[in-house]
Amino acid sequence: MNKLQVKNGSKRYKKTIFQELSFTLENGQILGILGKNGTGKTTLLDCISGQRKISSGTILYNDQIQSSPAFKTNIAYVSTIDYFEATETVRQILLEYTILFPGFHLEKAMEQLEIWHISPKQKWQELSEGTKVKVKIACEYGKETSIFLLDEPFAYLDYSSRIQVKQLLRKASGENKLIIVSTNFIEEMDTLFTDVLFMNPNRFCEVIDLEDLRERKSMSLKEIYEEEADDTFI
Repeated sequence: MNKLQVKNGSKRYKKTIFQELSFTLENGQILGILGKNGTGKTTLLDCISGQRKISSGTILYNDQIQSSPAFKTNIAYVSTIDYFEATETVRQILLEYTILFPGFHLEKAMEQLEIWHISPKQKWQELSEGTKVKVKIACEYGKETSIFLLDEPFAYLDYSSRIQVKQLLRKASGENKLIIVSTNFIEEMDTLFTDVLFMNPNRFCEVIDLEDLRERKSMSLKEIYEEEADDTFI
């Protein structure tokens, strides 16, 4: 059983972004990170991925520190940053992944793109914002990793595309991946997330089992989030 642990994690710039955050995730869990803009959702994912350093605390994968090869090679991260050249084709991007990431499953990524009807001949600059997100998801999904991080993957997707991505994430969860998704898109997420983390720099935050929370509050995730936005949560 693979395990990701955040122990007393804190991040500060000129102000505190998050503090004393601790949680453990295992295979099959899908954590939704929710909160207003500027509450640290992306920063937390950046810290888990190793792109940024936490100010204090520890982040471990199977008791291995972030600088270890075991940790580094088990992270897949769909960020909001575009790393690709405008004139690159999807095929060229896939070949870059094959070169840069040992164990990358080219066939797996290409199969997902085919399911989504995305041609490998298309250039990056020709793709819609939603299609660009799908290409990044397919590429990161093709990595042989246990941790799958996604930052705002639903932002540019229409209704049918959101369903497609949610289906992929459920499939990935069944492949022994632990998944963390930051999003401002709350509708229809009740059936995706197993756990939620409401980010708020002004108080203690914790990972909460979503089914237990919904049963205790007798509310949908959207209703719970609206209550959380008014700072009256729990």
